[in-house]
Amino acid sequence: MSERVRGTGEVSGAVRVWRLLLGAAGLAGIGYGIAGLLDQPAYVDNWAVLRWLVGGLLLHDIVFAGLVFGVGWLVMRTFPGRGPAPWVRRTLLGGLAVGAAATLIALPALVRPWPPPNPSVLPLDYGRNLAMIWGAVLAVTGMVIGVRKWLAGQAR
Repeated sequence: MSERVRGTGEVSGAVRVWRLLLGAAGLAGIGYGIAGLLDQPAYVDNWAVLRWLVGGLLLHDIVFAGLVFGVGWLVMRTFPGRGPAPWVRRTLLGGLAVGAAATLIALPALVRPWPPPNPSVLPLDYGRNLAMIWGAVLAVTGMVIGVRKWLAGQAR
C-alpha cells in the first residue's frame, strides 16, 4: 500500500481512512482512561498520575525516540552505497523500535525495589521475559529479512 498517490503528493484514500480509524480508537482509549480516573476519585492520587503521565511522555520523547532516531541515523548513513540494502536497514530499525517499546513498557517492573513489599503484585521474572521478547523480535526480524531475500532470489 503506497501512502502517496503517484505524482500528486497527496495521501491515498485508504491511508486517510486508516489514519482516521486509528485516531478515533486512540481518542476512545484516552476517553475511557479519563472516565475511569474521574469515576474513582477516592482511589486516585492525581499528582502521582500526573507524574506518571509526564514521566512516560518524557521517557518516550527523550529516551525512546532519541535512541531510535540516533541509531536509525547511524544505521542509514553508515557505509553509504555499501553494506546492507536500505530495506534491510529499515527492517532492522523496525525491530529496534518494537524492542525499545517493549523495554519501556517493562522498565517500571525492572527497576522496582527488591524484594517487593507485596510479592503477588509483580510475581514474574520481568528481566527474563524481556530477554525472551527481545529474542522473539530478533527472530522475527531475521525471518522477515531472510524470507524477503529468499523470495527475491526465487524471482530471478
